[in-house]
Amino acid sequence: MSGEDDIRLELLFFSVGGVHFAVDSGQVAGIATYDGEQADDLFWFHEEMGYDGNSVSYHSPNIVTIRTGGVSSYRVIIDSMEDIAEFSQNDIRLFPPLLEVFSLRRGMWGVLPRHGRMVLLVDFKRLIREIRPDIN
Repeated sequence: MSGEDDIRLELLFFSVGGVHFAVDSGQVAGIATYDGEQADDLFWFHEEMGYDGNSVSYHSPNIVTIRTGGVSSYRVIIDSMEDIAEFSQNDIRLFPPLLEVFSLRRGMWGVLPRHGRMVLLVDFKRLIREIRPDIN
């Protein structure tokens, strides 16, 4: 495989409710500490992803502002930012066809094995299109 085939992605790693996620850092316009703010453009990650109930607790919440390309903003509260690191696209595994339809509806597009755990890759732009079309 030539070096030209090795596309690199810079990923922002975080967790919510003990589940590990990452997003392409190119989708992130800014990061700020969550201080209790309430706003129409601010959403809890676990609610956007369809977690059951309110059983998720956030230990060190942060607001990630997502680049929407539109006039409206989209900000998501995540928990426990862990790292920003670069990976090869070749390290990423796609979901099996049985799970692909569900995962794409929730903005997840792949899995990255890292440090003995599976990290779910989230495409916030896809998530916006699927569940918040009024923002896009």
